[in-house]
Amino acid sequence: MTPLDQLSDFYATQLREQIIPFWLKNAPDRECGGYLTCLDREGRVYDTEKVCMWAPGRISWTFAYLYNEFEANPAWLDFARLGVDFIRKHGFRADGRMYYGLQRDGTPLTAPDGYHAELSSVLGMAEVARAARDEELYLEARRLFDRVWTVIHEPHGAWNPRLKESGPIRIHGYSMITINVLQTLRRYREEPTDKARIDECIDVMRRLHLRKAKRLLLEFVGWNGEDLQGSVGRHVNPGHMIEGGIFVIHEARHRNDNALRQFGLDLIRWGFEQGWDREFGGIFNDVDAEGQPMSAGGAAILADTKLWWQHAEGLYGLLLAYAETGDDGFWQAYRQIHEYSFAKFADPGKGEWFAMLDRTGRPINTAKGTDRKNCFHIGRNFLWCHKVAHAYRPA
Repeated sequence: MTPLDQLSDFYATQLREQIIPFWLKNAPDRECGGYLTCLDREGRVYDTEKVCMWAPGRISWTFAYLYNEFEANPAWLDFARLGVDFIRKHGFRADGRMYYGLQRDGTPLTAPDGYHAELSSVLGMAEVARAARDEELYLEARRLFDRVWTVIHEPHGAWNPRLKESGPIRIHGYSMITINVLQTLRRYREEPTDKARIDECIDVMRRLHLRKAKRLLLEFVGWNGEDLQGSVGRHVNPGHMIEGGIFVIHEARHRNDNALRQFGLDLIRWGFEQGWDREFGGIFNDVDAEGQPMSAGGAAILADTKLWWQHAEGLYGLLLAYAETGDDGFWQAYRQIHEYSFAKFADPGKGEWFAMLDRTGRPINTAKGTDRKNCFHIGRNFLWCHKVAHAYRPA
């Protein structure tokens, strides 16, 4: 029996005993619809009014995907529908934009902010449509995605945080996340534009954001790939590098493309190299490409923290890279993240993971859910760890 064979059962058990029950029990809002995501260590709700509209789509996707790929449990699909129903009822302004935040009853709370709410909603709608074979919901998801695709290609579009006078920028997260959204839509039905759109996203990552000689991807670049001035132009998000590598490898598997596969492996390897804290362990939230202090607002404050989602991506990314290559370096890096994550983030007696640790590995607070932290990153990567470990066979 190989270590990967053993890990398949480990991650299945984690899902069934630590992750899925926590959210099924504590998150449903039976009064107003959707989910309550601000959950303390025990799963009690500590903030009922702040609803980040990233959450309903991502939670819906997670439980619909578990239904489609892990176990066809009707309770999981019913739970997934809660988020999609809330999105359709409350999420959109009259002009078609999605609010960033709503009060519990659906009253608008926060204006639109970027397009992550829309992209997250497409994920949830598309995966629930696949589970239910709901053509109308699938087409609704496609229409929403097409609107977003158009806007994020406008240099001075509503998503761009810069003034026209400052020059437009590209954010790696949009290219990376859009690949995953297209892959999710494709699982229901592949459309003629899908391959070209994924090709374009990968090209933006590789041609504009990648700095191969430095073994990194820049999170922010000028519209044509120019280096930006100051710390924003040196900003690296190691978790996004690993996450992007995962989606690229998934695409390489779909196409049987070895060159694409190598690009994904590089991103995962370099993301770990850039992000691993050699003194205290764990993956930094953000790093400066030249080792300088970060001065850009929230990034400066969060740079040294350790967040749940990078570690969930790191677990699967490095396990996937090892299964693809048999490279012991990937296996050793996986073991480092595994040992750190299940010693520091996991809370076996209560379930789920803490959201955020300080640099030394101590929880900043005991929240298991926040306005942005829910079961999405952990649920999908635990399931993918289970699946890749189960499929792995030594050469």
